[in-house]
Formats: sequence, C-alpha cells, structure tokens
Amino acid sequence: MKKLLTLILILPCIGYAQYFSGEITYEVKIKPKSDTLDLKEIIEQNHGTTTSYIITAHNYKSTYYKDKKYSYSYSYDDKTQRMYDDHTDKPYITFRDSRKSNFEYYGSQIFKDSTAAILGHDCYMVMSESEYGVAKTYYSDDIKVDYANFEGHKVGNWYNKLKEVDGAIPLRTVTEFDLYFEIREAIKIEERKVKPKEFKLPQKPLAASFTALDKQIEMQPPSQQQIQCYQQKVNSVSVQRGEKTTILVSFLLEKNGKIKFIKPLEEDAEGLHKIAVDIVTNCGFQYTPGIIAEEPVDSEAYFPVVFFR
Repeated sequence: MKKLLTLILILPCIGYAQYFSGEITYEVKIKPKSDTLDLKEIIEQNHGTTTSYIITAHNYKSTYYKDKKYSYSYSYDDKTQRMYDDHTDKPYITFRDSRKSNFEYYGSQIFKDSTAAILGHDCYMVMSESEYGVAKTYYSDDIKVDYANFEGHKVGNWYNKLKEVDGAIPLRTVTEFDLYFEIREAIKIEERKVKPKEFKLPQKPLAASFTALDKQIEMQPPSQQQIQCYQQKVNSVSVQRGEKTTILVSFLLEKNGKIKFIKPLEEDAEGLHKIAVDIVTNCGFQYTPGIIAEEPVDSEAYFPVVFFR
C-alpha cells in the first residue's frame, strides 16, 4: 500500500516535468546565395542577430537584440489571445489577434531519419513551405510544451506546427529566401521558472494593427482644399515623366479620429519622407477609426505619398 501511494505521488511530477518552461537563446545568421549580395543591408532590415525566447505553459515572448541592444519584441498572452509587438523606435505598442492567420501555409513533411545534435539534444527535421519560402526546422522531443494550451493560435500557424511535433520547440530553423538563407539556431537552453513580470508590457499606448481589426480604417472623402494641399507639396519636388516613388507614413489613429505619432516608415536620402510627413501633418485629411467587436479602437495606420522623381 505504501509503495502504491508513493507511485501515485510521483506520477504527477513525472507528467509535469515533461513540459519545458524557461529561456532559449538563438543566434541568427544570414548566408547569401551570391557574393554580390549586400549582406549588411539584409542584416540591417532584420530585427536582430540574437533572440531571447521565453515560454511557459500558456505564454511566450521573443526578444530581439541588434548589436547587443534591444530592438524589438513580440509576446503572446493567452487571456486576451493577443500578440503584442514592441519596437524601440515606436512610441506605442501594436497588438494582433492570434486567432487570425497572417500568411499562407502550404504544408510540411516530417523526416525522422534526418537528424542533428543541437546543444546535446537529438533532433529530427521538418520541412515546411509557405509564402515566405521553404524552411527546414529541427526539433527535439526533450524540449516541448503542451500544445493543447495554444489551440486556436493561427498566427505563424503556431498551434498546427506544435501539434504536428507533439509540442516540440524549434532549436534550429533554416529558411530559404530568393537571395539568401536565414539560419536561426539555439545557442543556449535554460530550463527555469519564468516570472509573470517578464511578460509585462512597457508603459506605452496600445493600438490595434490592421490585421486585428474587424473593420479597417477608412479615409474620409477629401475636400478640394485637402487635395490641393497634397498636390502642391508633391509637385514641388516631382518631375514630369519621373519614376514613381512611394513613401509610407505611419501614425496612430485614436478612436476619436485624432492622429498622433506621425513618422515615415523609412527615411530616404532625398528627404522625400519629410515632405510626406508634412502632408499627413498639415493637409487635414480625416479618417474613420478601425472597429473591433463593433467598437472603435485606437489603431495603427499608414498613408502612402506618391512622388515622381
């Protein structure tokens, strides 16, 4: 009887121990297909060269570092089923609905005989294809979570990927793009208790990304004065028969219709981004806020300004 009682007490502990909670550090490398490819430009466009990934039974967070400095993070909260994106160069945080898929996934195949050892863990490979390219991902049965806790998580095809490998977490991913390979490999695995405060968001305003909206932001019909304002500013630097150049300007549209945090998506050497920001700031265009669950919400918006150079 005593032995039976001991066995009953031990079994729940064994069941609990099989799931991973902790931190995985990844290194991201770019391998160009051609010597003529500007490697520096590609690295600059990426969020970072090192990633810290923490995960518990229900939540996770991926933090990117560029030149050892924090650059970007995204996190998942199972209570809201939202993903939160924080960029260092944005004064607000955007959120996505994890239940809404964000890309087209074509399929995958498991190769149990294609093995590798990563940080002492025996791994097998899964080849998958999506609109972003072909990826070879290596998993170990030693590092896994309960995939059932992430049911309905469609962003990144996360739930289906987890279910396919019985909750295993990727330790190496090699993604083939048109011009280069991106290699993301674990360089450190630390099993530990992740504290709730590690998922705490910075003190910034929250705004819905366009993918989270049930109804998108709409620009109200511009007045003749607003159109003239736009044309005058664009024509002041455009040339006839010039090449089309589009500058995107981002801003936060509050649910009351006011705009703030106006910023170009990228800066150009000619300074066209400054004129684009001036147009959004001073031409007086009006917008109808985006909708979630039949209620207007603060949301991120983009305005294209077209020049001919």
